[in-house]
Amino acid sequence: MTMTVKEIVGEIKEKLERAGGLKHVYFVACGGSKAAIFPGLYLLQSEARTFGATTYTSNEFVHAAPKELDSRCLAVICSLKATPETVEAVRTANAAGAVTIAMTGSMETGMAKVGQYVVTYSNGDEQVYSDSNQSNALRIGFELLHQIEGWDKYEKAMAAYAQIDAIVAEGKERCLAEARSWAEKYQDEPIFYVLASGPNYGVAYSMCCCHFMEMQWKHAVCLHTGEYFHGSFETTDRALPMVLLMSEGRTRPLDERCLRFLEQYAENYITIDFQELNAGRIDPEVAEFFNPVVLIPIERFYVAQMAELRGHSMDERRYMWKVPY
Repeated sequence: MTMTVKEIVGEIKEKLERAGGLKHVYFVACGGSKAAIFPGLYLLQSEARTFGATTYTSNEFVHAAPKELDSRCLAVICSLKATPETVEAVRTANAAGAVTIAMTGSMETGMAKVGQYVVTYSNGDEQVYSDSNQSNALRIGFELLHQIEGWDKYEKAMAAYAQIDAIVAEGKERCLAEARSWAEKYQDEPIFYVLASGPNYGVAYSMCCCHFMEMQWKHAVCLHTGEYFHGSFETTDRALPMVLLMSEGRTRPLDERCLRFLEQYAENYITIDFQELNAGRIDPEVAEFFNPVVLIPIERFYVAQMAELRGHSMDERRYMWKVPY
């Protein structure tokens, strides 16, 4: 019988208590999956009081695994179709004695075969965003906080899941005209800057590395709005296309500072603002953690308009799955 995330974390808690208690959670993945598990990382780094959290790209985790990795650690490892290095990352964590959760697209993948626990998530053209990889990375984090530390915002977080699909659907409808206009104007531009902070830094990574670079073969630079003013803003001018992902939550002042600068010194920029899309439907005490769950499908929607206008499918590849690498 398939276990729920709540049940999985409950069983893991018992195992970890026998080992001396949870000391660290590792979020391991590569590419889009790494962006997708970032919400869980951000949540635990922000809220956990008694254990730490770190992220690794899969192949580095395999070749340079942390010495701390042992029976008091949990490794949450994600890959939709189970890339070889991510399957090996699960084996690495298992061999070190850690508890492993394999997050993957189905129970038939190589990840599902080697993970001690398996969490499958909705994917594909008909993806249910409240059950996406981002959503499930958060679910794992929320359950850890709730069951291990008695986190006081748990009920508000659980209630938020009922809002996600409507927010994304309405967001796509609301943004369509702007996204289409943006795509028409910038479809021939070779490079884009994408800026974000806090919970949305993984979204910026996703937009740059997956949606612009992988799926449209366009150069893209991922920048943190807090770091923007420490060097990279010197390249800003009125011609450079930029996307600012505005967060709702504690790091919004970083994004607002960036926006003020762009309003004065840039011209070809757009903002995609979770706070506007959310419109207060998710409780302010937990809204910041849900930024990426909404904004990854929304920013992808923008790039998909460009793909359609360019006649360059989001599924087209030169190297991926086609040549040895």
